[in-house]
This record gives sequence, C-alpha cells and structure tokens, in this order.
Amino acid sequence: MKIWKSLLILLFIILLAGGGFWVYQNYFSTRKINSLDIISQEAIFVFETYQGAETWNTLVNDPVWGIFQTLPAFDRLSKQLVTLDSLTGENGQIAKLVQKEQLTVSLHSTGIENFELLYTLNLNPSKTSGLIEDIKAKIPAGSRFQNRMYSDQEVIEFYDSENNRGWSISILGDLVVFSSSSFLVEQAIRFYMNENQETYSKLITGTTLSSDSPGRLLLSGKGLAAMLKGIAGDRESQAIASLEILNTALALDLSFEEGRLEFVGPVYHPDPINFTPSIRANLTAIESLISNRTLALTQYNLESIFETQKIENRAFPYRSTLIGEIQRTLTDRGFFDNFSGELYFLDLEKYGGSDQNLALLARTFDASAPLDLLKAFQKSENEENSDFYLDYEILFIPEEEFPAHLFSGKFHGFGQTFVTSINDILVFCNSQQAMKLILDDFTSNNTWRNSPNSPAAKSELNSASGFSKIYLIDEIWAKWTQNTNPSWSSFLQKYSGSFQSFPWLSLHINKLPDRTEATLKIPYKGDYKAEIKQVDAISLQPNKTISLDQTLIYGPSTALNYQDNTQDILVQDGSNVIHLFNEIGDEVYSYPLDGPIVSDIFQIDYYKNGKLQILLATKNKIYGIDRLGNLLPGYPFDLGNEWISHLNLVDYSNNKEYRYFISTEDGNLYLLDKTGQQLDGWNPLSINEKTTGPPAHYRIPGKGDYMVALGENGNLFLFNRRGERQGGTPINFGEAIKSEGIVWRDPSSRSYKFVSITSNGEIIQSNFDGEIGYRNQLIKDDKDSEFILVADQKANDFVFVSRQYNEVSILDKTEKLLMNIRVSSENLIYQYFDFGSDRQIFALTDLTQEFSYLYDLEGNLLTTMPLESSNSIQITYQSSKGQYLIRTISGSRITEFLLAD
Repeated sequence: MKIWKSLLILLFIILLAGGGFWVYQNYFSTRKINSLDIISQEAIFVFETYQGAETWNTLVNDPVWGIFQTLPAFDRLSKQLVTLDSLTGENGQIAKLVQKEQLTVSLHSTGIENFELLYTLNLNPSKTSGLIEDIKAKIPAGSRFQNRMYSDQEVIEFYDSENNRGWSISILGDLVVFSSSSFLVEQAIRFYMNENQETYSKLITGTTLSSDSPGRLLLSGKGLAAMLKGIAGDRESQAIASLEILNTALALDLSFEEGRLEFVGPVYHPDPINFTPSIRANLTAIESLISNRTLALTQYNLESIFETQKIENRAFPYRSTLIGEIQRTLTDRGFFDNFSGELYFLDLEKYGGSDQNLALLARTFDASAPLDLLKAFQKSENEENSDFYLDYEILFIPEEEFPAHLFSGKFHGFGQTFVTSINDILVFCNSQQAMKLILDDFTSNNTWRNSPNSPAAKSELNSASGFSKIYLIDEIWAKWTQNTNPSWSSFLQKYSGSFQSFPWLSLHINKLPDRTEATLKIPYKGDYKAEIKQVDAISLQPNKTISLDQTLIYGPSTALNYQDNTQDILVQDGSNVIHLFNEIGDEVYSYPLDGPIVSDIFQIDYYKNGKLQILLATKNKIYGIDRLGNLLPGYPFDLGNEWISHLNLVDYSNNKEYRYFISTEDGNLYLLDKTGQQLDGWNPLSINEKTTGPPAHYRIPGKGDYMVALGENGNLFLFNRRGERQGGTPINFGEAIKSEGIVWRDPSSRSYKFVSITSNGEIIQSNFDGEIGYRNQLIKDDKDSEFILVADQKANDFVFVSRQYNEVSILDKTEKLLMNIRVSSENLIYQYFDFGSDRQIFALTDLTQEFSYLYDLEGNLLTTMPLESSNSIQITYQSSKGQYLIRTISGSRITEFLLAD
C-alpha cells in the first residue's frame, strides 16, 4: 500500500510541476539545458532514452528479464511502474507521458556504501491534461507537500502520513529533476547554477542520442571509481586511484541481440592514442599461454609497444630511483626495441596458498635481447637470483611494482616479479605460484588455444581489437565477493546465481576511420533458473584394476613416460620387487631391490638426452633404473655402513648436474653427485639427529641458496652449498618435531619463512637469518595429542592437523579451523592436494581399516564410500577432462578411480 501511495504522490508532483513549467517556459524562461549539464561525471552510470516505455517493454519481454527480475531492484521497479500506470486511470498512460521525451536515469554514490537514482525528464504539459485532478483526488490522507528554497531554486518535497520524506523535485530550466535523495537534487541545482562544474556534457561532446534509439549507456572512469569505492574492501586501491583521474567516457547505444545485450558507441579520451590493432599480431602464440585458470584478461594489441606506452596510469606512485635505473639500464639500451604492441594481463585463480596471482604476457620478436638486459638490471641492483622450473629459467626481480614502472604505470599488483621467456613471449608473474601455474598449464596444454575445455569467452579475444577487457563471471565471482566490503559481499553471495547467469562481460575498443569505438557485450543464459547448490557425495566405481601376485607395500607413485607424456605407475611388492606399469596397465618392467623403498620416486636425465630414468633409495642403496629396467652405470651405490633415511634430488641450475641430498639414521647429511661421489663439506656433515623429512635445497629470492634440514629434536639447520652453516645454525624450535616443514612466503611481510609445528602443538616461523619471528601454541586437550604440518603435493601450500581423543581437526595456514573429522584409529596418513581455485582435497587414510576418506575443505565427504587403500593415495587433476584421477593400492591390487570436478 505504501509503495503505490508514494508513487501516486510522485506522479502528481511531476504533473503539477509540468503544468507550472509550461507557464514558466512560455512566459519567463529562455534557458534550454541538456540533462547531461546537471549530471556529475562521478555518476556510476547514466542511461538516456527518448523511447522510455518502448525500451522498458522490450526489456521485460526479452529472456534476460527472467534474470533481472530475480534482483530486488528490478523487481521493485517493475511493480512500481505497473502500480503507477494503473493509478492514472488509463492503461498505458505512463507510456504516453514519457514517449518521445528525453529521460535520464543515473546512479550516484550518496554515502560510503550507498547509491541512489536521479531522474530527469522533459515533460510536455499538453500530455498531462485531465490527469492532475484525477490523481489529486486519490492522494492519501495525512500526506503533505513542503516547499523550500535551495540556492534560489524551489524544491518540492513530499512527506507521507508518518512524516517520512519520500521524494524531492525541482524544475531546472526545461527539465524536471527528481530523486528519493534530496542530496542528488541539490547537487543538480548546484550544477545548474554553476556551469563550471565537471558534468557529463563536458565528457560527451559532439554526439547526441537519436530519438529512435532504445537508449544509450554512459560510463566514465570517475563513475567506475565511485562505484568501486562504495563496494570494495580496499577503498584506497591503485585501481580506484587510476580511475579517479581518468577523463575518459563511453557513450554506448543499446541493442537487444539474441542471447546478449550489446552497447556500441564512441570513446571520448583526451589523449591522442591510436587504437589501431597490430597487423603483426600473433594471437595463436598468446592463446597458447593463456591458462584455463584465468579469471580476467586485459588485452593491449596496438601497432607498436611505443603506442601502448602512451596509455599511462598517471595515478601510479612512481619511485624516481627505480625509474632512473630502468631508464639507464633498460630503456636507453633498447629494451623495447624487439617488443610488439601486444600485452596481455591475466588475473589467475588462487593457487598454492597464494590468493593473488597475476601474469603479464609481452610478445617480442626476439626475447633474448630483453632477457639479457633484465639480467644486467639484476646485476645493477646487486641481484643475480634465478631459478628453474620445468627447464625454464626464471629471473627474480625484488623491486616492488617493477612491471608498472616499466610499462607506464600499468599492471600493478607485483610485490615482486618473476620473469621467464616462452617462445619469445616474456612472462612476468607476481608470485612463484603464478609462474608455476602458467608453466604447468602451458606444458600440459591446459590453455585457451589447446584445451577442449577452454572457456566460451575466448571467442571474445580477437586480433581486430586494439584493447579488450574480459571478465569470466563464474570464475572470478568468488574473488569479487572476497574483495568487496562486508555488506556488499553478503549481497553478492545471496544473489550469486542471478549474477553468474551472465557467463562473461567483455569490452572492446577499436579504431575506425572516423572515430574510436567501444563495444560492451553482456551475454546471458536465457533459460537460467537460480538453484541452491547441493554438495553430494559421489559413489565411485573402479575405472581400472591391476592385480599382482603379492601384497603391495609401496606406492602408487607416478613417473612421466618421456615417450608420450603419459603417466607410468610404480609400486613395490612384499618381495621388494618394483613394478612399472604404463597408463593402460601393461607392465613395462619389474626389478628386485635389496629392501623396501624409503624415499620418494624421482626422475633424472642421466645422459642429458631427454630420456628419463627412475631414482629411488632403499635403506642401504641408491638405485638408478632406465625405462627398460636396466641399472645406470655404477648403480646401485651405498654410503658404507650408514642407513639412508631420506633422499632428495637437487639441480641448482637446471643443467642436469644433479646432486643427491641424503640424510641418514645416524644423523649425518651427505651431498653426492650423480656418480655417487661424495662432495667436499658433505662427506658427511653431522647434525647429530635424524631429519623429519628429506633435506632440501631452496633458492630464496633476494638471499640465495640454502641447504635445509629439520631435525627430530627440534633444530633447524641452514647451510650454503659448500656445507657452511648459515643464520646462527642450529635454530632451536624448542622441542621434538614429527612432521616436515615448509618454506612459505608471508604475504604481509613479503618475506620467506620456514614454517613447522612441534609435537606439542606450537607453530613456529623462522626467517633465513635464523630469527624466529612467530610462535603460537595451539590448544592441547590430551597428552597424547598429535600435531603435524601437511604440505600439498607440490609443497606450495599447507594445513595443520591436530588429533586429540577421537577427533582430527584441520586448520589452514592462518590457523583457521576448516573441519573436524571423527576417527578412532591412531594409525593414520594425512595428505593435502591443492589443484588451484576451489579444487582442494584432504585425504585421510586409516591404515588399520585400510580405508581412505576424501574431503573438500568444508568438511564434506566427496565419496559415499571410502576407497580401499593400504598406503598413501595418489591424485592427479586432469584439467583437459575436468576430472581427478585417483589411484590406490590394497592387498595385491592397484585401483584407479575417476572423480568429476
């Protein structure tokens, strides 16, 4: 009842004002204004139309209305218009009032997190004849009008019977301005009185809206900044700052296309930028590097890198010293000479414990020259750190926001930068995880170019656009809800189904002979119905089973088949014989060992010819076996009378000059070359305690190489490659430790820490200068409690496990509780798998019952029945097929399962 009464009053006010305006216009007024003269450039959007009723009717009859009406604002607006139309006494009267009249609807920020609409309308008084008296008779009792003056302009306000102000209205020149926010009406009056204000008419020049058009959408950089300030969790972000000073606007005509809304129109930009696309663009090469785990993409595809550099972020806070060094060592020496004008900025899914992963792809005609200059830049900054991953050398540049300093303030978000080259495309990443993601997906063909599961949005990426921005809504939605402030985050989560029915959003800018034109496309799922997602466990059936003659005691472990890039499977039986099977289950070879395997399975290229061999250790010997089942020359070899407890493989410079890093049960460390020769400083190096896991080599950006071992007595040992102690070694963590540690980059300090947890439940973090910077004791309710750090399969991320009484608790790296699992057995194996985005699996294997249970990180079981397993399980994510490949051993069987993502 209150809604229609309020609307009835609003209509009466407009009609009354329209009648007064007719007298004013004919006898006193001489000033004609455009509605854009009183609308601020900070408006979130402006929609302008002369076909208000027709456009509305087209919208509600389009399949997209099925999505819009699920949103409260559109549903409320629809009901208000229907009610208002019925109260005029003649069906369709509202349509007659607004048809062929200029109507604008603009959204404005009216507070920190609040937005309100401002309406402007040209009313023809001849259309109101006979309506005023009819409506006046229906005004509810107790309501009142109140007139006031603001800057010598009359403002009419309506108050309901409870004295709540509903609407404010004013006549400005030949416009009626009204809003439920008096602030917006007052702002319009200020802009009307003072023509020097920053209004939309000063951004949008030279074009007017056709009266036959359904309407046009006006957007500005300042308006988008105002929107982000209202909904973002970080209101001081660099993205907002860059938009706030961007004097750019778009005037986009609306059209209703099949399956999408499309807006096309001119771009208004003060700088003389030529958006003509590059005629030498190689989109195929770029798409081969765009991961299927991309959330959003920005494309610059101009005729030259120097044209791209003209697009500058003037809000970026440059560091003068870094700019000077880049100019001296890079720009002045021709760093950009081999660049094309193609730059692609990727926002990637969270991965390996890193929530913000970014990649910049810059195509060159020859990447060797800029790479050499980047190495020279490293030396000038006293940094010569590089590392290797999948045979690619990765340079480390510690300077904050290096790409932004290099590319005119664009591409911010790089606390540090990792750089490599793939097929003459320079790849800049803001984290090691982002670089690994790009390289993993490139080598596995999980990219827009090569994967059958690439997103449909890739059709929006083309070489005919000078600039493009693409958001994949489904993929980026979780990140958006996380980065908005609490009130907006809850709204986005509540109506996620409606918003995610728009699969992507794309903006293109193209250079035409007479203008620069933008195209905004919003496709939608016309048959979409919002549903509540149910997380149901799945009943798995074996996809493949391999039976052997004896009980299996090790595995399953996987190895790369270098001949066809498939996965081989390695197990060991009770007679200590290892068996290697190919992907289809055929045995490749078997070989007897002298005892059970005590290490992980590694692969080496002993002959440096691309053919890989297996490397493993038993308690007594180290074995190297080729794919034909033959021993490598000089293998196996031993350490004399010492028993091996752990083995790790090290390749400092990715040159296949391998080092075998070994710890023994006597508390000694050895470093051997691939022939078994013990190296100086490590023959042996005694630490007088067993290690909790394999000793490891870490290359810490900005600090160098460290050889690291964590002892069971709670001591952390740091050495350089020559075996010399570093950082006050040993660093005492205080007490016994059962689990391995992990090297983790702290996003708050941007420094690398070694993280572990003691058997008593104390979490400890140490830097590589030997300083313990963090200690925290977890709750311990039972003297027999068990505390373990469990790293993921690639040691990028980790969780903490606390077992007390009959319950296992899983905590993330911030010590936030993820789940509790009821379990009575004490003989348990914990595993954590992270495949990016929300594809994390926690596996708990009960060795007493020989069952494995799989959980997501919300504690939901993924399978209706546990999987039979007598050891750790092996999981691979097949991104091209959108499924998990799970392998277990139980008794004498190897079993393979497929679980859909």
